[in-house]
Amino acid sequence: MASTHESSLDEAAPSANVGSTPIARRSRTAHYDCAPPPLQGQMKTTLVDETKNRYVGPVEPWQFLEDYLLCLNSTPTPPLEERELEELAKATKATSEKQMYQSFKDALKRFAKDMEFMETSKNPAEDDSVPGAKPDFCLYEAAKNPEKTDFSAAELCIELKRSVSWDPFQDFDLKKNKGESSDPFERDTVIANDARGQITSYAVRQFYSQYRFFAFSIVVFGDHARLVRWDRSGAVVSARFNYVDNANLLVDFLWRFSHLSREDRGHDPTVSPASDLSEETAQEIRETLNLKAGTALLKFDIPHKDGHKSFYGPHFPHPVRSLIGRSTRTVPVCDLVEGRPCKAFLKEYWRLAGVRGEVEVYAHLARYDIPHIAPLLCGGDVPHGETRTHERTKHSSPVMHLCLHRLVLDFVGRRLTEFECTKELAWAVLHAMKAHWKAYERARVLHRDVSVNNIRIDKNGNGVLIDWELALFLDDESHVNVVRRHDRTGTWQFISAVLLMKPGRLHVLEDDIESFVHVLGWTVLSYLPSPMDVNERTDLVSSLYDHSFKAVTGQEQGGKHKAVYFKLGDYPPKEFTLTEPSPILELIRTLASPFQARYGEPPSEEDKKTFEFLNALVLKGQIDEKILYTQPVHRYQLGIKRLSSSEWFLSTVQDALQRPGWPVKDGADDRLIAIIDGTTKQRQLAAKRIQTESQLLSASSGPLKRSNTSPPPTLQDKRSRLDDNSDGGITRG
Repeated sequence: MASTHESSLDEAAPSANVGSTPIARRSRTAHYDCAPPPLQGQMKTTLVDETKNRYVGPVEPWQFLEDYLLCLNSTPTPPLEERELEELAKATKATSEKQMYQSFKDALKRFAKDMEFMETSKNPAEDDSVPGAKPDFCLYEAAKNPEKTDFSAAELCIELKRSVSWDPFQDFDLKKNKGESSDPFERDTVIANDARGQITSYAVRQFYSQYRFFAFSIVVFGDHARLVRWDRSGAVVSARFNYVDNANLLVDFLWRFSHLSREDRGHDPTVSPASDLSEETAQEIRETLNLKAGTALLKFDIPHKDGHKSFYGPHFPHPVRSLIGRSTRTVPVCDLVEGRPCKAFLKEYWRLAGVRGEVEVYAHLARYDIPHIAPLLCGGDVPHGETRTHERTKHSSPVMHLCLHRLVLDFVGRRLTEFECTKELAWAVLHAMKAHWKAYERARVLHRDVSVNNIRIDKNGNGVLIDWELALFLDDESHVNVVRRHDRTGTWQFISAVLLMKPGRLHVLEDDIESFVHVLGWTVLSYLPSPMDVNERTDLVSSLYDHSFKAVTGQEQGGKHKAVYFKLGDYPPKEFTLTEPSPILELIRTLASPFQARYGEPPSEEDKKTFEFLNALVLKGQIDEKILYTQPVHRYQLGIKRLSSSEWFLSTVQDALQRPGWPVKDGADDRLIAIIDGTTKQRQLAAKRIQTESQLLSASSGPLKRSNTSPPPTLQDKRSRLDDNSDGGITRG
């Protein structure tokens, strides 16, 4: 086990584990972020920053076509007519971007066979998540011809810029450098970064509005163009080419693209409209999931031992505003058992190739009978759902090989932030801690993503720990090595202070224990009424849990405020009080007390000598042993000992729950943190997003009944793991 002491709060340099990927703040979820949706400009800036070094190129345009748009069954690309070539040349001579549009479209629309070549520059998407996006052109299938930009139907986005100075990339001589160069491929100028952020934001919108493995786009600047292929690990970019002198490249791309199947254009065939349902069944599913009448339903075909199993539900409720990374999404769904809809919980994420998928983690935990985890129905890697950008990179590149992983749990429950009283909050966290500790102790698995999102409450008020996608198998050296090379931590607000201060540091048990303390602290500060001024409270929560800065290494860091409060023994700050007193605050402060040993100064040599002297007197019976308890050495040693396992934390919560004084109805209020940033429209959208998410997920908070018949023995065993000998668990009708 790594040393527990972390006294140097001013030390923020990354550790020697240089192979690890820096902590990424994009792991924050929309569910619990009180910030308003970003404007288009803010989103572009963020995307430029997080996708740095994730663009691979330049690739020869003809090679790009052969590798990614091989269309064997289409007729040969027809030649450009003289009129069309003249229109292309005319577009290059335009004095403004707008003057390019008509000529560019007239020259190329014939090659987008059976597609609508729509100018969308004047019609921004009606997108509640990030308003204002409008590519210059979108290609739609002929049957889908929206009047405004519609990223949910867009097959291809095309962006035009008047000057080559807007080119987001810079080519090196492919032949001279043998396809490699030490020069950066991404141009670092204000307008180049803006253009790169812009085209990336369009790809992001396609990914979160549709079900795709990859997507394509074209970016034009003056008389040159590039072709781009996007996936969840980055983008492959062609070399720049003059589209008048080499018009065959552009028209060949469009011709091939329009002749590809939907799957070859990047669509995921395992998600489709639920057209196989009768209207009666569809309405029953909507009622079961508490959806509005007429809500569009999708069919999700999830990997199963017998092939696949179908589940039905709405589109994932919240966008993932990032191109790269795990891009985790969840939504309540239904499967049909004896013709009746039964609630379940669907999750998808992009896992790192070489790291176990979450389905395998659940199977491993099941073998050790871990309590308070969700029963798994089915899941696995989605066929053909993997990235390819990594194929053109070196081993040291940050571009990773990712695989799309989906699973369905036979449990939904309530969010932790919907606790009915503070005693239930503590009770649910206790159960999650039990699941975490038993997994660590019995199955040798470390969760590594303890957060508010990943603890849910069942109908009996018991807690369930979910989301094991980042779990580390401690006894599997090959798995540990892969995870160390591509380390990913959890949700920013709940990550331990030391991991935020030192990106790349190995994630250990103490970090997860600390995350449980942050779960309680963040939830209480965010959801319980307090006499504290709302703006002061907002500032406190933001500084304690959201604060970050970019170090000279370019890595995002934070956590110093958490560390300082731990060091001072003032977590959560004593200035924060509750309108209705509850033992929950004293419990959190007690749980936080051992972390003084982790973040405070270790005992001095003088402290050690004093302790040894007093201890000798105790052994001689000359003074009371209790005197030792006040000494810095004792407090430090006790803190280190308590942090070495979860046992003391579990017993502390259990003891607190047995004491009187817990209010009966001090449940979670609507989020009490002020939404103070952004425009009026952004604040309204933020409030609407929080309300919508609450309504959708609370749809599944009732009892889960699948069938009156007994389930198969193996499934019954899995379901029973929601219980343990001391608590009531989910009961099935």
